[in-house]
Amino acid sequence: MNSLSLRLVIATTIVFMASLSCTFAVLVQEAKYGLFRVQRNSLTVQVDTLAERIRIVDGRPTLELGDLAEEVGKTVSYALLDRQGRVIQSWGLKGVDVSPAVIERYDTDDPFGFSIERWLDPNSGDPVMLILPDAGGRQRVVVTVVAREGLFVQASMPLLDSNIAIADVLYTFTEGTVLAILLPLLLAMIAIPIIVRLTLKPIRRVSRQAQEMEAATLDRRLSINRVPTEMRGLVRAFNDLLARLDTAWRLQREFTANAAHELRTPIAALRAEVEAIVPAPARSVLAVHFDKVARLLAQLLALAEADSRPIDTAAHLDLTALAKAVVTDMAPAVLASGRDIAVELAGDGPTLVRGDPGLVEIALRNLVDNAVRHSRPQSAIRVVIDERSISVSNTGSDIPEEVREAMFERFWKKDRRTGGSGLGLSIVDTIMTRLGGSVIVSSSSGTATFALGFQLGSGA
Repeated sequence: MNSLSLRLVIATTIVFMASLSCTFAVLVQEAKYGLFRVQRNSLTVQVDTLAERIRIVDGRPTLELGDLAEEVGKTVSYALLDRQGRVIQSWGLKGVDVSPAVIERYDTDDPFGFSIERWLDPNSGDPVMLILPDAGGRQRVVVTVVAREGLFVQASMPLLDSNIAIADVLYTFTEGTVLAILLPLLLAMIAIPIIVRLTLKPIRRVSRQAQEMEAATLDRRLSINRVPTEMRGLVRAFNDLLARLDTAWRLQREFTANAAHELRTPIAALRAEVEAIVPAPARSVLAVHFDKVARLLAQLLALAEADSRPIDTAAHLDLTALAKAVVTDMAPAVLASGRDIAVELAGDGPTLVRGDPGLVEIALRNLVDNAVRHSRPQSAIRVVIDERSISVSNTGSDIPEEVREAMFERFWKKDRRTGGSGLGLSIVDTIMTRLGGSVIVSSSSGTATFALGFQLGSGA
């Protein structure tokens, strides 16, 4: 689950559902307490009224129920208690004795554990309220209030069943949830991916900039324009890293190029002096070693250029024209080595591709030179051009599968006794990687083929 949009949608859904569940739980709890509150308020009004109707008849206290007498025995019961909280008279169900300790507590016996109202005001009234069972075991609400002369008046009624209220809340809540909760949730699930995509657009732009960078473009920096504040620190740190890499890479590149360039002149002078003083029999042996050094220097210069040369991504070249020019220039040396070379066209279509002509020429020259050194004498080297590739084939020995990747590593040589520098194929691979192309090696029946693949040009 790496998608930020998916994570936000899931998190939002969880938050919505948790809020929905909590809201429903609170409403159910309040529905339960709502019925109790109605009963409590009704009984409180009645006991407050009765507290004013205590009369002394024949020296004994009694209550004048008045209009409340009609409710006696139906749902409500009344009682008169003495100063010790013992029942003196009852109307309807027998009254409940209330000890002075309970009266002094001045609290509410809430049957539902938690209520927002009780949490805000635990003692929200004068009456002492209890939930007690009647003779049949059914719970009833008992409200007791202090009256005149230390007497107490009490009213009670059965605790109403809250299931009806809960069912009503559930129905109302479910009915209203579709529009009030689920519709915003659905809209949020649709909108969040769009919002995230728009928000991360600058990040994707920075990612594309980073993907386009290479060794020759380390001097570029990622843009922080419109990048979210949370990501700017990362972008700045990456730019600082690019600056350090650019400095290190430039120093390495300049050292390689300068060293190779500076060594060419003294090597040439040393060769001339050696050939002037060394006898003819030994001169040919020394010439071979000088050729190796000269070739290594040339390859180092070519490698530095392949690594650092800026590339025009809009540049195009004609593979046919380039191949003919390279083969024409290298033909005398190839023929002098005892091998033939020829250019062949695989089709009649255009051969215009995207690429840097200078770098492609270096790559093709390295492939031809590699073919000369690894082909049998008196064999032929074929340079074949089609719409989007150039392939160089030579007859020699098969290339095992296990060495086809390793042979493109720098300074790799199958046989250290050979005269190559081990840089030719590495230069070819570096160039084709920078051009967005490919190098494919195939080998069959003693014929090895290296094919350079290019992207088609806009005019193809």
